[in-house]
Amino acid sequence: MMRAKVQVPTMRNSKTARRGRVTRPRLKILWLVHLDYHMAEAHGGNLRFFNYGKKLVSAGHDVYFLVRKRGSDDSVEKESHLNALKQQKIITDYFEIEYDRPRLRGKLGHLLFHPALTNRFLRKQQGPIIDAIRKIITSKQIDLCICTSRDLLFVLPAIRKEVKTIVDWVDSYFLHHLRDARLNLSEYRPDLALNSLRFLADAFIEERYYGRHCAANLSVSSVDKRYLDFVNGNRVKNHILLNGVEPQRTDGVVKIKNQIIFSGNMDFPPNYKSAIWFIDHVFPLLKGRDVRLVIAGANPVKDLVARANEDIEVTGYINDLRHEIARSELYVAPLICGGGFKNKLVEAIASGTFVVATSMAVEFLGSRARNLLLVADTPQQMADAIVAYFQAPQEFAANLEALKKIIDEEFSWENRAREFVEIVCEA
Repeated sequence: MMRAKVQVPTMRNSKTARRGRVTRPRLKILWLVHLDYHMAEAHGGNLRFFNYGKKLVSAGHDVYFLVRKRGSDDSVEKESHLNALKQQKIITDYFEIEYDRPRLRGKLGHLLFHPALTNRFLRKQQGPIIDAIRKIITSKQIDLCICTSRDLLFVLPAIRKEVKTIVDWVDSYFLHHLRDARLNLSEYRPDLALNSLRFLADAFIEERYYGRHCAANLSVSSVDKRYLDFVNGNRVKNHILLNGVEPQRTDGVVKIKNQIIFSGNMDFPPNYKSAIWFIDHVFPLLKGRDVRLVIAGANPVKDLVARANEDIEVTGYINDLRHEIARSELYVAPLICGGGFKNKLVEAIASGTFVVATSMAVEFLGSRARNLLLVADTPQQMADAIVAYFQAPQEFAANLEALKKIIDEEFSWENRAREFVEIVCEA
C-alpha cells in the first residue's frame, strides 16, 4: 500500500500568515533504534532519539520506536523501560521484532561485501522482518521511517516506495575506522591497522549504498557530513543535525581543587583509547602538581582499570555523572580517534566546568566556541594548557561564561527538534 509523501503545505490560515509561519504537517514516525535499555539516559547514543522523541511528541507528532528483541534481553526490565518512555511522553508507542542472522549464513553474506548481494543472500531471513514493518506502516499510517539501527538498514530499500526513509547515521563509521587505522599505523600496529581497513571498507560500502537509497541522511557534525558527502557523492541529501543539551543548575556545587575529569562509556574504543593515551603520555607531565584525575564512565576495559592508582580514579558507572563533572575543576577531552558529537564536553560547559581538549574533540563546535577553549594536540601542549588553567583559572572565567551562553542559545533540544522537522519536510 502506497502511503502519502510528507509535504510542506502551501496554504496558510490568516493568523499563521500574519505571524509569517507555515503550518507543518503532523508526522507519524517509525524510528528503528538500537536501544540500550540498561544504561537508559546515561548512554550517549540514547540521548539523541530520547530527546528528539520527547520534543516531537510534545509538538503533536507521533513517534513509534521499533527495537530488536534479543535472546539476551531481560524482558521485564526492557518492557518496564519502554513503558516508562511512553509514560514520560518520549514516544507514542513501541514495537519489538525478533531478528537474528544465522551465524553461518550471516558470515557468508558478509563475504559478499556489497549490501545488495548480502540482502539477496539473506532474503529468507529478512523477509519476515520487512513484512512485519510493512504491517506497522499500514496500521499506523506511518509517513516517515528513520533508521538509527545499522542492523536494520536492509529494510530501507524494500519500503522506500511506501514511506519516506531517513538514515540517522549519527557518526560516519567510515571516518571512525579511517582514524583508527591511522592511529594503529602511527603506533606501529600493522595487524590492527589492517583490521581497521577491513572495517573501513565495509563502512564505505554500507554508507554509500544505503545513503543513496533514502530520502535524506543525518549526521551529528560537519566533519561527519563531509565524509558522508565523499562516500555517497550526494551532499544535497546529507544534513547536519547536532545533539542538544539539557540546562543544569550548578548553584552551590563546590569545585574540588585540581581535580580533572574525562567521561564517557569506557568500553567504547575512542573513549578508552583516548583515556589511556592521556594517562600514559600527558598525566606523567603533571607529576608533582597535586593533580587528581577521574576517569568516569560505565564498563571500563581492563587496560584502563589497571592504570588506576592513588592519583587516578577509574570510577565505573556513576549515577549522577553531570554532578561529578560540575564539581571537577577542569574537564579534559583528549580524543585521538573517533568522530561525532561529544555530549559530555557540551554538558561540561553547561555545568560550569572549563574544557581543555584536542582539536578532534572540539571539531563539531563552531569556530566561535572553539576559540574560547584551550585546544592542544601534543602531550606537552595539553599538559601546559592544564597548568596554565590551574595557575590562573579566573582568567578563563569570561571565556566560560561566553561558552555557556553559546550552549544555551544554540544547543537547546527545542531548536534541534525544529531543525529536524525542517529537514523532514524538505525531504
